Amino acid sequence: MSSAVSNTPATDPAGDPDTANAEPTRGRRAGATLSGRLATVLSDYRAALATAALSPHARRGYASRVAGFLDWLDTGPDLGADVDPLAQPTGRDYAVRDYRSWLKTVRRATPWTVNAHLTALDHFYAHHLGLGAPVIKRERITATAPESLDEDEQRRFLRACDQCGSTRNAAIGKLLLYTGLRIEEVEALDLDDSVISARRGKVIVRDGKGGVYREVPLHRAVRTALRAWLDERPQHRGAEDSRALFLSRRGERMRVRALRYVVAELGVDARLVHEPGHPDAGKSRVHPHTLRHTFGTQLLRNGVDIVVVADLMGHATLDTTRSYTRSSEADRARAINQALIADE
Repeated sequence: MSSAVSNTPATDPAGDPDTANAEPTRGRRAGATLSGRLATVLSDYRAALATAALSPHARRGYASRVAGFLDWLDTGPDLGADVDPLAQPTGRDYAVRDYRSWLKTVRRATPWTVNAHLTALDHFYAHHLGLGAPVIKRERITATAPESLDEDEQRRFLRACDQCGSTRNAAIGKLLLYTGLRIEEVEALDLDDSVISARRGKVIVRDGKGGVYREVPLHRAVRTALRAWLDERPQHRGAEDSRALFLSRRGERMRVRALRYVVAELGVDARLVHEPGHPDAGKSRVHPHTLRHTFGTQLLRNGVDIVVVADLMGHATLDTTRSYTRSSEADRARAINQALIADE
C-alpha cells in the first residue's frame, strides 16, 4: 500500500501497475513535475536554503538532491499503510532506507553519490522538517586517491587549451590545472586578484572554503595564458562595468556552471571522455575538481612537502591532503597491466 504522502495513484493513467514505481524521468529539472503537498514542501525548503549557513554550491546540491528524493516519493513507493515520511520519524527512516536502495540498484549510483544524497536528506529532515536526521548508515567507501590526470593526459589537456581558439578559455583551463583552485574560487576572482609581473605572479583567494585567505604562485604557463586574456579583455563586452576576471559573452561574471562547461569542452577537445559502456560515454571526464586533484597529486608525487601542498590547496587539515598520497583506480590498473606476466 502506498504511503500517505503520495500525490499520485498507485498505477499510471493507463492503469499499468508495472510503472507505478518507475524511475522519475531524467532530462528535466528535479522537482519540476511535483504538485500539491510535495511541491509546497520543496518550495519551502528552497526558500529556507536561501538563508542557510551553507555555501552556494552546497545550497544548490542540497536543493537538487532533496528534489530528487521528493520526485521518488511522488512515484508512490510502498512504505506501508498510513506511513508519512515527511511527518513521522519511523516513516522518515523507512523512506530514506528505501531511497538509498533505489539509488544503488536503479540509478546505479556510486557510494560517493549515495552518501551525498544522504547528507542532503540529513539537512532536510533535521533543519527544515524538524524530525532529526534519518537513522541510516552511510555507504562504506574504500580509501582511494581522488581521480586525476596522468602526465600524458595533462599534456593532451594543455594542448586542447592552446588550440581551443579562445584566450579566455585557455586561461581558465590552465589556471585550474596549475593552481588547484576550487571552481567557486575562480568564479569569485576579480581583476586585482591576479598579480603578474615579468617573472612572477600570484592569484589571491580572498574568501576560500571556511573563509580562508590564501595566495597561490602562478606557473609561467598560467602567467602567459592570463596575460593573453588580460590583453584581450578590454575589448570584451562588459569589460568596463565588471571587476570580474573572467567575463561571459553577455559581459557578466562567469558563473560556476559556465566555467564547468568550458572545462568539459576542453576535455572533449582533448579526447578525455568516458569510454563506451559508461553511462556518460562520449562525455568529458575532466571536471574542475579533476584538475584540482591533479594539481595536488602531482605536487605530492614530485616530493613537495605535504604542509606546503595543504597551504596551496587551502585544506583545513592534513588528513584531506593525505588522500592524494593513496593509489587511484588508474594506478591500480597500471600496476596490473605493467607488473604481471602476460600469457603470450
